[in-house]
Amino acid sequence: MTTELRLSDGDRAMLDGEHGDGVRSAMRIITRMAEIQGAAALVDVSHVHVDCGIYTGPGSLAVVETLVASGARVRVPTTVNAISIDRQRWRSQNVDPGFAAKADRLATAIEDLGASPTFSCTPYVFPDGPRFGEDIVWAESNAIVYANSVIGARTNRHGDLLDVCAAITGRAPLAGLHLPENRVGTFLVTVPPMDRLDGSFYVALGYLVGQQAGELVPVIDGLPGTPSTEDLKAFCAAVATSGAVGLFHMVGVTPEAPTRHAALGGRPPLRTLDVTPEALLDTVKGLSTGQEAAALDLVVLGSPHFTSGDFAELAGLVAGRTRDPRVDVLITTSRFALDQAREQGWAQSIEAFGARFSTDTCLCMLSPDMLAPGTRAVMTNSGKFAHYGPGLVRRGVWFGSLADCVDSAVAGTVRTRRPAWA
Repeated sequence: MTTELRLSDGDRAMLDGEHGDGVRSAMRIITRMAEIQGAAALVDVSHVHVDCGIYTGPGSLAVVETLVASGARVRVPTTVNAISIDRQRWRSQNVDPGFAAKADRLATAIEDLGASPTFSCTPYVFPDGPRFGEDIVWAESNAIVYANSVIGARTNRHGDLLDVCAAITGRAPLAGLHLPENRVGTFLVTVPPMDRLDGSFYVALGYLVGQQAGELVPVIDGLPGTPSTEDLKAFCAAVATSGAVGLFHMVGVTPEAPTRHAALGGRPPLRTLDVTPEALLDTVKGLSTGQEAAALDLVVLGSPHFTSGDFAELAGLVAGRTRDPRVDVLITTSRFALDQAREQGWAQSIEAFGARFSTDTCLCMLSPDMLAPGTRAVMTNSGKFAHYGPGLVRRGVWFGSLADCVDSAVAGTVRTRRPAWA
């Protein structure tokens, strides 16, 4: 049975071209996607985070430039995900000038639509973001999960270009996680009593849950204390990387989960998982694909982008220390977060250690051509980059905690220790 899509007078005006060809094209895409999703209506959205700033070929550029030329502009506050280049530093990063020019054109076109050039995969750390209960359209997998689960806003996992169409129309299909009945937890994950948790714990837990969840909505119960923004970021990135999770609930932490009963909607879960320290440790070990190497060449941090808490933690770890000169340490972040870190003095301490920063782009844009000649051993504290990195840079990648990465950069060799929580 096909659900008939109900449209408002405003929707029909956009479809009829009363607001220009660009708006009409965007609304046609929105309504077609609504029909595919079986939505009965569209919903107003209060905020959009677009991921269409990644240059994937002439088509991705042509779509956005055509929308600009047709007079389309965003109707709601819109931020932009990390783009394909560091606009300030791409020349020193061995990026092809032809590619850089097209990537810059795409970013400029999105700015011309009226989007804010945040160029970050952590839109939740910027001011004036969405609030609990608001319907939004966010792209970028970790941000989608964070918005749904930590903020309590409502968004589906949207693909590129539907996001920009939502920004132009201010509308989205009323389906999926926009509907309260689809936000109820169905997969109960219990965590045993553990202490001395760090970022690697939340990466391991997120990656394990994502692998197991399938299409279910996880409910995490048993975590001690309150995870930090950075802990939740690490969990969101990992759970969205290893699986298709768009929403989870942490009992006593996230807004829709004050209790287990509330998170599960008063119903028994469809599945359960009892987490063990051994399963988490196996997950950590499985994230490392690097082979035995005599020396470490590159440490990459900031996938998702480094935030204030990350800078503060790293500054404490590197105080009074210096990396081995043979080890390159690259950190990707937003200009917003880097400015905050400079104001606090954290960035200066990290630069004194020997690390370098890159803004606008992210680690997922790394390619073999951007690595220094002879680079073999790569290390990260990011579950997302540990997953995607081997395919991106064609090297095995070692995974460790942030402390492990610092110790390894100082020693010049990969050094990982058994996590304290294990």
